[in-house]
Amino acid sequence: MTITNFKNLAKNSLRKKALLVVEAGYEAIDIEKAVSGRIKLDNNLLVIQRNAIIYDSARKITKINLDNFRRIFIIGIGKGSALASVTLAKILGKRLTGGVASDVQNGKCQMSNVKCLKGTHPLPSQKNVKATKEIVKLAKGLKKDDLLISFICGGGSALLCGSEKEMRYSRTIFKELTKAGVNILELNTVRKHLSEVKGGNLAKFAYPATVISLIVSDVLGNDLSMVASGPTVFDKTTKKDAEKILKNYQLPITNYQLLETPKDKKYFKRVKNILFLSNREPILAMAEKAKKLGLKPKIYSLKLKGEAKKALLPMIKKAKQGQALIAGGETTVKLSKPFGATQGKGGRNMEAVLGVLTQLPITNPNHQSQKNAVFLSVASDGRDNTEAAGAIGDILTIKKSQKLKLNPQKFLENHDSFHFFAKTGDLIFADKKSFNVADLMLVLSLPKE
Repeated sequence: MTITNFKNLAKNSLRKKALLVVEAGYEAIDIEKAVSGRIKLDNNLLVIQRNAIIYDSARKITKINLDNFRRIFIIGIGKGSALASVTLAKILGKRLTGGVASDVQNGKCQMSNVKCLKGTHPLPSQKNVKATKEIVKLAKGLKKDDLLISFICGGGSALLCGSEKEMRYSRTIFKELTKAGVNILELNTVRKHLSEVKGGNLAKFAYPATVISLIVSDVLGNDLSMVASGPTVFDKTTKKDAEKILKNYQLPITNYQLLETPKDKKYFKRVKNILFLSNREPILAMAEKAKKLGLKPKIYSLKLKGEAKKALLPMIKKAKQGQALIAGGETTVKLSKPFGATQGKGGRNMEAVLGVLTQLPITNPNHQSQKNAVFLSVASDGRDNTEAAGAIGDILTIKKSQKLKLNPQKFLENHDSFHFFAKTGDLIFADKKSFNVADLMLVLSLPKE
């Protein structure tokens, strides 16, 4: 199972059902299964099935005649891209010339013709700069009769970092804008215009080669130009847009050297950007599993956003008896202290669950939203800014916190959700072999017994 501490968490039938629903979501975005299940080699044709192929009646298929190319390369950028690149390399076999991937982990991803380099996230480092130079070198060496297949995944904005100057700028910008509660679209708009590699620049480097980008979206609405800051996608934003965002958050423009992204569309004529996977797939899989478990699934939202600590409570209030409310999205955490100053540890998913515990009427254990409901939130890639994927909460959590004399509000104020749930035993841990497609949230409400 993807949830590694499933047995410890499944303390009753309600929890077990909730965890089984989330497990189905993880199964739908398993990296190796997704790539090997959706990409096939049929003689000279590489066949790519995409965008909720399992659940859509209208199957979207891309076929590439590999005989049209002299050389074939792979580039991986972002979380999960290394394992995805290696899985594709196995499919291509001897047809593959080589490749390089930059990921937060390389694990067992090493192959003779695919170089997997480990970088850092969410802040870029020298490792990221080194890996990016390898990627740029490969792209700039491509010719007209070459094919480049790239996996572009969430986390790529940090991992793709072209220079030490960009690294310094990006680190500062991330800290300052994250502290202010910026959304991912604003953040990545600024990131594009601090970079010589993002915002379509990788496509420019690869020109005139043919580029097929398989994009795994962690962005609400699936704006492909924003996933990993769109290295192979034409960028509609401008330097002025970045300047406006900096002004709105009262950051000095003169402190940063903003750049314009490529606007000559010739660099994108031989580029095909494909939405390979998104938040939709695991959400649909979760709904299907809930139905099989005898629940009434309802997709609450695929674009849930806002402050993490307030995200789940509306779902709990709207959940009807016997219903499984399912949501995907990405919330934000607005830090009350300077970045890195707090001793707290946690992520937006754990904070979302903790936020519920501070707002429910916890003195009344018979309250319907407590007694017969369980709520959870997890990062799809198993990393909620910590080694944990997220957390689960219910009446058992409340009782355990009261027994230990834990004050949820104090932990929330210090953004210390990890240590709160570590004490109550409600952290969710997951095997980190899933794509990053934003977050998975669930409220499960059973009828009164």
